[in-house]
Amino acid sequence: MKTNGTFKYKGIQDTGAQSPDTGWSDYNQTNEWLDGCECQIARSIPAKQLIGTDGQMQAYNYDVFIPKYFDGELLVGTQIQLTGENGNVDYFTIKGADTFTRKYIEIWG
Repeated sequence: MKTNGTFKYKGIQDTGAQSPDTGWSDYNQTNEWLDGCECQIARSIPAKQLIGTDGQMQAYNYDVFIPKYFDGELLVGTQIQLTGENGNVDYFTIKGADTFTRKYIEIWG
C-alpha cells in the first residue's frame, strides 16, 4: 500500500478529560491526539455520496486506508487529524469504517 500521509485520532471516550477533583468529564479540557500511523489519503472534491444500509445518504470527502497492523480503535464518531505528505493538516469525524478486508482498514468522513 502506497502511503501519502499520517493520522492521529481521538476516541469518542476522549472528547472530555476527567476532572481529578470531581471525577466528572470536563469538556473545557481537551485530551491529546493519539498517534496513528502512516496511511493512504484519498480526498474527493466534490464529496462522494454513499447510501447506507439504513437507506440514508452519507456524503464524505476523505477515504483513508490504514495498514491492518494498526491496533487502535476507530469507530464511527471518532475524530481524525490527517497530515498529508505536503504538510497540510485537516480534520474530520468518521462516518463509516470497514475493518473486514485483509490488507487494510478503510475509514471515511
